[in-house]
Parts: sequence; structure tokens; C-alpha cells
Amino acid sequence: MLPQLLNAKRSFLTRNLDLSNASHLKEQAPMNGDLVLARVDRIRQHTRLEDTHGRRMFLYPHDEILLVAGSRYASDQFHAQLPKGLGPCHLVAAGGIAAQVVNKSDKVRSATEITLLGVVADAAGDAINLRAGAVLPLSSAEVEIPVILVIGSAMNAGKTTTACALIHGLRINGYAVAGAKLTGTGAGPDYWRMKDAGAVPVLDFVDHGLASSVGVCPQKLVAMTRSFSAEAQRQGADYLVLEVADGILQPETRALVATEEFSRLIAGVLIAADSSAAAVMIAQTLSVSGYPVYGISGILSRSPLSCEETRTATGLPVFQPEDFDEIDIIEYIRSSAQRDQIYANASTG
Repeated sequence: MLPQLLNAKRSFLTRNLDLSNASHLKEQAPMNGDLVLARVDRIRQHTRLEDTHGRRMFLYPHDEILLVAGSRYASDQFHAQLPKGLGPCHLVAAGGIAAQVVNKSDKVRSATEITLLGVVADAAGDAINLRAGAVLPLSSAEVEIPVILVIGSAMNAGKTTTACALIHGLRINGYAVAGAKLTGTGAGPDYWRMKDAGAVPVLDFVDHGLASSVGVCPQKLVAMTRSFSAEAQRQGADYLVLEVADGILQPETRALVATEEFSRLIAGVLIAADSSAAAVMIAQTLSVSGYPVYGISGILSRSPLSCEETRTATGLPVFQPEDFDEIDIIEYIRSSAQRDQIYANASTG
């Protein structure tokens, strides 16, 4: 391994990469997914970096860190693009994405400033890319186990809380369940939270060699969904809980939901919303596209009035996270998913 990398702090996104063949740094503009070495210049929004095991390492000026060049779309944090060259840049995600900030939410500070020192290359002179760490092949196999989709109105609407509550409820009521993050920005907290809720296995887009899902076409996301389902089934899961990041208006999510092939893979949906109006909009959008909606949760569930508005407008149940531990609610979701999966398989056939 390149000696300079031995003391560098290695980010979570690089967890699947074998760096034994890393031999030198190339002075060239990084491509999407390229491994880059960077120096920390000024610490601002991100004060820590997640390591390959999920521990958050404190950052200090002059630290050298191993990141992945990419983009980010996060309405509550940063909109950032692939760097156009080496030199001044930004750390835009604690999981380890180096990108150039286009704009940011007023909710966060300016991005931590870094300098890209070079693209990490192997002995043959080829840039080491996250694609080399893909551990799951894309799949065209039919989905056999029920896939329950968790989709939300926006970033921080309660999607992961809802997904993990469902995972935990299924597990404690005797069902084997896998968890997967189909879209978003590579990071550890959601991954580890699904594990802690009882999901086996936990899968994400990093397992397909992606730092984020920005710009990924619906066809690839469909193939990734099939791959997650096949792997979950191979490891003995009865259900797959699949989370998509950000909100339903995020460009890749909007395009994916409108894809008929994706809708046929999904047994049913739980909506995580931050308001009753958002919940109604999503429920109507999904119903028109043929998705069975089982219920609504998320931040709105904290407000009794928002819950009542949502139930009245949609006719759907509204769940608190703790409700998913109840056997009658789990049986309602489980039996609905089994029924709708059979219907989806018959329609596909």
C-alpha cells in the first residue's frame, strides 16, 4: 500500500475497497466514485468522519483523509457536485464524499474545507474507483419475497425511524427481515440503525459501488432492488424493508416511483411525512401509480391533530413508531404484503 495512506483516516464509503494495490497518487481530475486523498483545511459543518466500522473520528486541520469523489443532493444540507479538479474542495457528508458545494440549507454551517491532493491509483496506473468494491451483482431475477417500501416527503421526515420500527416489529413477532437503503448518500447511521433494529442482512447502494444515488437512472435502481431482494432471500429473510432517501420530489426518486417495473416489485408502502398535506400528496401520487399504501407515519405522528387530518383525508391508518411492535399491526402489514406480493407475481407472470 502507498505509505501515505497508512496514516490517513479512511471513510465509511471505502469500506468494501481493497487498498493493498494502491501504489501512487495521480494528478488528475477525479471521476465519479474515484478514491481521493484529501487534506483537512478548515473544519466547519462536519467535525467528524465515519470510519469503515461506523465510528465517528474527530477531524483536525492537516489531517489526511481517504474520501470518494461524488455528488450530493440533500435538501436539509448540501447540494454539491463532482469536483472538476484537484485543489480546494469540500467534505459534504460524514460518510466520506468530496464534492464542490453549489448551495446549502440555512440549517447547516458552511461545509468543511479540504484540499484534494490526488486520485489514488493502483500499480497499473488506473484510478481506484468505488465500483471495484461492489460486492453485489445487478440482478434481473424476479422478486419473490415481499418488499415493503418506506418513502417520505422530505429529508428528516422520519423514514429511517419508520423503517427501523417496522424491522424491529417484524423481528420481535417472529419474522426474519432484511433492510436496505436504495438511494441517498453513503453513510453509517442508517446502516447501523437497521442492524440494531434486527435486520439481517443490511444492504445499501455502496454494495453496488455507488457513493450516492445522484444521477442514477431508474433502470439501474430497479436492478439494484432485484439484487437486494435476491440477497435478502438467499440469507433467509421473509421480508425486505426498502428505504429510499430524501423526498418523493427528489429527481431520482420521482423518476423511480413513476417506473412501472419498480411498482411491480413493491408489495406495499409505508409513508413517512412531515405534515398532513405532504402525506395526502404522497398517498395520492402513489395510489395513482398503482402502489398499495398500508399506512402513514413519520414526524407528523407526533401531532394528534396532524394524525386526525391525515386519517380523515386519506382513510389510512397513522402509526406511531412504537405501534409496529404490536402483533395486530404487524399482522395487518404482513398479511397485506403477502397478498399484494402474490398479486404482483401473478401480474408479472
